[in-house]
Amino acid sequence: MTTDCNGRYVYLDPFIGGAIAVAEAARNVVCSGAEPLAITDNLNFGSPEKPEIFWQFERAADGISEACQQLNTPVIGGNVSLYNETKGEAIFPTPTIGMVGLIKDIDHITTQEFKNEGDLIFLIGETKAEIGGSEYQKIVTGKIEGRPPQINLELEKKIQAFTLKIIQEGLVHSAHDTAEGGIAVALAESCIGGKLGADIQLTEELRSDFCLFSESQSRIIISVSPNHAERMNEMAKQLKVPIKEIGIVKGTDLSITHNGKNVISQPVAELDASWRNAIPEIMRSGLLKKFNMQEISASLP
Repeated sequence: MTTDCNGRYVYLDPFIGGAIAVAEAARNVVCSGAEPLAITDNLNFGSPEKPEIFWQFERAADGISEACQQLNTPVIGGNVSLYNETKGEAIFPTPTIGMVGLIKDIDHITTQEFKNEGDLIFLIGETKAEIGGSEYQKIVTGKIEGRPPQINLELEKKIQAFTLKIIQEGLVHSAHDTAEGGIAVALAESCIGGKLGADIQLTEELRSDFCLFSESQSRIIISVSPNHAERMNEMAKQLKVPIKEIGIVKGTDLSITHNGKNVISQPVAELDASWRNAIPEIMRSGLLKKFNMQEISASLP
């Protein structure tokens, strides 16, 4: 069971944002080893008496409907909360999706953390320069603007079906969807959960920061035994699913190289401490004010 929605995406493009909310929920369920079954929605918007807010509501509902039909996840209930405003300013449109799925065999239960040193790490899906509405854009510029990540629902359905199939065949040791924060954050989370490092080699023809933090949809990071890699690649080729090997579970550091240049090298223990202590540190020392994210961004190739 999962809940998902990125209000920033919906703010920038209500139809795409609504569709992504459903697709990401289904992707999360699939990564746990479950077949998506149905959704309930919780539609949170400003005043529908304003034409632009009513338009957001209508287009988000259209996007949800389109994704549900493509992914075969009917809406079995939900609620609506309107007039969510303060001094005339509406909240970001937030059509939250709750989804349930069925794990048919407990042996199919899959989690996001890396399990075994020496496992190969693969990226299912493709990375594009899609920064609009992202965590990276918000931190670096303080703005939410541009186009959000786009989504091809046919490809999404194909990738989810492939991922569930290789999980059910016992080929996958971990699976983690790549969403807010992009590849870098997803890899960090998989390392933190398993207390294992990873040596990652990325080769996309993008700026390093875009490669690391783009929030392109329909992407899943998996780890598999080297003995299963050939079988998995054959299945991906048959189903025409984009997949590439990007690294190996190794050591106690997360090391990411992009086009031959190391851009991240961090002990997993420090990543874990940053994650666990983030809120207390911000409250205690005003940590965010000490970082100039524009300078950090400019230092990346």
